Amino acid sequence: MTSEVTRLEIADHLDPLFARGATDREAVLTAVSGARPELAEVLYGLPQQNYSSLRQVWKHLPDVPVGL
Repeated sequence: MTSEVTRLEIADHLDPLFARGATDREAVLTAVSGARPELAEVLYGLPQQNYSSLRQVWKHLPDVPVGL
């Protein structure tokens, strides 16, 4: 059984990406290409746009819990 994806897990993968500045959906998906499939699946639903911070990502993932 796989565990639910959390914001903490997403942040672990995306924090280094945002440390370099704003990014887009394709870069987000590339950053999680080696992650477990459930994580990539959650982020695949993000709209195509630029993201300047994780906070902008969170507004598109309101149902993803912070942690378990």
